[in-house]
Amino acid sequence: MTNSGVAVGMSAPDFRLPAGRGGEIALSDYRGRAHVIVWFTKGMACAFCRQHMGQLTRLYPRIRALGAEVLEIAPTPLARARFYAERFGIPFPYLSDVDFAARRAWGLGVRGQSLLGYGRALAMYVRSAKPVTTEYESPPSATVREMPGLLTDDDMGFFVVDREGVVRYALAGSAALLDASRRQFQGMRGIPGNDEILRALDACAAPA
Repeated sequence: MTNSGVAVGMSAPDFRLPAGRGGEIALSDYRGRAHVIVWFTKGMACAFCRQHMGQLTRLYPRIRALGAEVLEIAPTPLARARFYAERFGIPFPYLSDVDFAARRAWGLGVRGQSLLGYGRALAMYVRSAKPVTTEYESPPSATVREMPGLLTDDDMGFFVVDREGVVRYALAGSAALLDASRRQFQGMRGIPGNDEILRALDACAAPA
């Protein structure tokens, strides 16, 4: 399920974003060539997102075998995106959406914080237990320019788009998971499990 403006059966909104490996990448570049996993995330600066990146990195050979690509879209400044892509050898494109334009085009919420809100979010994040990752366990700390994107309560989105540009799978919601009764940070919304991702890609072979 998704609470975003992009749902299964819709034509996926196009975007063109600068990539950490250089140049720009558009979703339409893959039209007629490959299915695409479009993943809106906080990026490498988030420990929980790094865990999800590790999951997709390990699954990536099977994703590619099914004729698909992964596009990770994060509010990471381009210079930092280049550093992450090169330093850590991220196998799929890491795209910089620093002004949240692509995220908004896909109907995903971006909710700013007051200074007090940023402080509370930072305190909750620091106190939370960070997951143990493998491939991306110890990157450098987030920069000052990355912190606002890390601490905003924006939506995560995970979509599968087929070769014809039709959305075949959609999962979205607030990236931060909070304990509603105590407003305590519980972690970041997870991405689908491997079996669910592979089933969604397999389904792209069937008529929409």
